[in-house]
Amino acid sequence: MKTEIESKKLLARYGIATTNPTLATSAAMAADVVQRLGHPCALKVVSPDIVHKVDAGGVRLSVNAAQAAEAYQSIIDACRKSHPDAAIEGVLVEEMVPRGLEVFIGARLDRDYGPVLLVGQGGSGVEQRAKPKAALAPIDESKAFALIDAAFPGRFANGGAEGRQVLARYLLAVGGRDGLMMRETVDEIDINPVIVNGATAVAVDAVAGEPAQLTSNELRSDEDMQQAIARRKARLAGLDAIFDPKAIAFVGASTSKDKLGYQLIQSLVEFGFTGKIYPVHPTATEICGLKAYPSVASIPAEVDRAYIAVGNKLVPDVLAQCRDKGVKVAQVLTAGFSEYSSDSAGLEQAMREQLAIGSMRMIGPNCIGTFSSSTRMAIGAPRYNPTEPGGITFYSQSGTYAGDVVRRAQVWGLPVARALSCGNCADLDMLDLLLYADADPNTKIVAFYIESLRDPGLFFRAARAMRKPVVILRGGMTEQGQVAASSHTAALATDRVLWDAGIAQSGVIQVGSMDDLMDTLLALSVHGRSEGNRLALFGSGGGVSVTSSDVAAQVGLKIPQLQQATGDGLRRFGIPGTSVANPIDIPVWGLRDGERYIFEEIINLLKVDGNIDRIVVFVEMGWVLDFIENDIEGLKALDAICASIARARPDGAPMSLALRSSGDKYQDDFVRAQRIKLMKQGISVYPTTSRAVRAQARLVKG
Repeated sequence: MKTEIESKKLLARYGIATTNPTLATSAAMAADVVQRLGHPCALKVVSPDIVHKVDAGGVRLSVNAAQAAEAYQSIIDACRKSHPDAAIEGVLVEEMVPRGLEVFIGARLDRDYGPVLLVGQGGSGVEQRAKPKAALAPIDESKAFALIDAAFPGRFANGGAEGRQVLARYLLAVGGRDGLMMRETVDEIDINPVIVNGATAVAVDAVAGEPAQLTSNELRSDEDMQQAIARRKARLAGLDAIFDPKAIAFVGASTSKDKLGYQLIQSLVEFGFTGKIYPVHPTATEICGLKAYPSVASIPAEVDRAYIAVGNKLVPDVLAQCRDKGVKVAQVLTAGFSEYSSDSAGLEQAMREQLAIGSMRMIGPNCIGTFSSSTRMAIGAPRYNPTEPGGITFYSQSGTYAGDVVRRAQVWGLPVARALSCGNCADLDMLDLLLYADADPNTKIVAFYIESLRDPGLFFRAARAMRKPVVILRGGMTEQGQVAASSHTAALATDRVLWDAGIAQSGVIQVGSMDDLMDTLLALSVHGRSEGNRLALFGSGGGVSVTSSDVAAQVGLKIPQLQQATGDGLRRFGIPGTSVANPIDIPVWGLRDGERYIFEEIINLLKVDGNIDRIVVFVEMGWVLDFIENDIEGLKALDAICASIARARPDGAPMSLALRSSGDKYQDDFVRAQRIKLMKQGISVYPTTSRAVRAQARLVKG
């Protein structure tokens, strides 16, 4: 750990203004320094072993010459009591800086995220204040300003431009492309506070940490990150065998119909797998109508894919057999490794040792299978697997969620063409799978269910470079729970703070539930991502308009005033009890011209309104049915309403339709049918306005 004097010299080299401290090694010397400066001073202990000086009793403020000697001795006594083993070099004496905005700037070389930068409210007790804003370094100028504005909303709005400018310069000096975290052999920097007064900003306290030893895997610069990602990409040759294998060996095949080793083979057969299937069983000669073989080596043909469902202690040997056979990808379904107990960690290491010898890659362990519409690989019962090609690829550490997405995709008509249950990710992990999806021409959208993520810093940096949308449903969102961190920076750089920074910078869409995931995949499939957060709401029901506007505000969408031309066009629809402002509230009976519904006329006005980026139309299905003599005729009316909406021009702002169902079978079935039908016409359909609004919000490019 560098002393404060050494740390401030480092900051000064990068253009950060600091106080000009003097080290006093006696009470008399401290008094002489304060007397010479002629102003009240701050006195602070100097010790590489004491980071939290205030907590240790090592700080005295506004000390005059008459008080200096006593203040010096009280600091020494307090620190020897609180840290009896600390090496104390003396007491730092420096002139007090006038009061101003106190800012905390921290940076560290994080084990999982690489270089990271933090900024927030500074001063004593910084850990108890609002969480700082964080970013993955290096940052550019626009990100520096964004961090400051997020950490201090409105603080620099009126006359604070110069202070904002100098703070941005300091952030770049620490975490920019040429910042000290990129160039110096420090693993942590803690500047608290930087006091901002008008156009000046002075670092009052600073400490820099040096790594105990340099390691070969330290990743600091963009070049380091790109090289690390390139090394990962080099491992991915042959991964086409995940979803498009030519032949599958099933090691651990069973003759018992209630065993996984029988059911998965049967599912492959029933779904019509396009390649060859080779059951491997020590004694059986036939399983599911297929010739069985006693070992992988005895299969008389090439095999590029393997399922492994044998006892965990047998898995390393089976992997060796698959590797020798030329298998490109082995998926270990077996559980009972590191997720089971620490005693099984040796088995997981034994698996890795087999994989290290050749180029074969492994999925799992502890997973349930693979879905691929292109080669007809079923996950679960074939009748629940989509057969159409599509552009969505889903990776899941939960086998349940992998099957859930596939089944829902079939019901929704959603273009999910690939899903992989990847379990523990002991070999191929989420970063590998992300990089594979990025290079895969058949993948247009990538989605994940993640519980743990190796190398999140690399993952988010790779995602940031992608053009394809990435969606994450994350489980286990917990803090690291650091109790005795070595510095403010370490205490504040929690997993949650850094994860949120990675999400924000990478453009990854994070969702909180399976419903949100499916809603987002639907919106992405139909509309893609685009800029603009201005929303038009149109439907029947004032209360729905109000609550939908509330939801829009919660997720960052604005309900703007419509352009005058739009207002002029809407005026003819204005009758008592309606609103033709945004939100637009017109009863269904006011949207008919004779027997013909004319929803499209209003939608077309909104589509060309320069103030509108997104549209949500909602229909109260229950009210429509209430005014029609029976459900059959009511559904015909609803179908005509949807046809009217579908006649709207396809260009302009993306549009979602909320068919608000009362929950009965007629209405819910109608929603499902219209979702599939209207998806092909560029309209995403949801059962509630709130889900439609939230889905549109997730499409907004940051």
